[in-house]
Amino acid sequence: MRKLIAFVQVEPRLDALAQHPKLIAVLQTLIVEPVRMFQDMALLKPPKLGREKPWHQDHAYFKYSIETKVVGVWITLDAANVDNACMRILPGLHRGRPFIHFKRRDWQICDKEIEALPHRHCVAVPLKPGGCLFFSSFLPHGTPVNDSSQRRWAVQFHYRPASAESVSDEQRLAVFGSGGKGVEC
Repeated sequence: MRKLIAFVQVEPRLDALAQHPKLIAVLQTLIVEPVRMFQDMALLKPPKLGREKPWHQDHAYFKYSIETKVVGVWITLDAANVDNACMRILPGLHRGRPFIHFKRRDWQICDKEIEALPHRHCVAVPLKPGGCLFFSSFLPHGTPVNDSSQRRWAVQFHYRPASAESVSDEQRLAVFGSGGKGVEC
């Protein structure tokens, strides 16, 4: 099992974490208007078995226009370090274009496209238990396989402006999908 979803509605302590006033204050500063959480996940990387999550942009999964500010909040429950597959990011690329995603090992950015980026500088983001990373839904990120003897558990929440309206899957795929664009991975 790699992921659990939709748990805040049944676990009051996790709901309290997702709605903590200090967390919401930071999010409202980043999003610049009242926010609404629309996704909660527990991300599980067991020792020796934790599988890879390839490079991707979270916005590619969401039915919101590319103008919608979406912020992810990744909170570690265990120490997340290089050995047990902490998150890797490509700083600054959240300001660029959306990447086309392909169905390969997952819904992901093509590995060749990541490798071809000029001055690609992957940064590991180790965090102590309870550490928190706020990131744009356009930030390319991923996690490698956890082949260490340490588990790595985290919760992740996604927030959007309360006023945001969803778009169709066709509109989302027109930006992030490969169909009709004559591109290959």
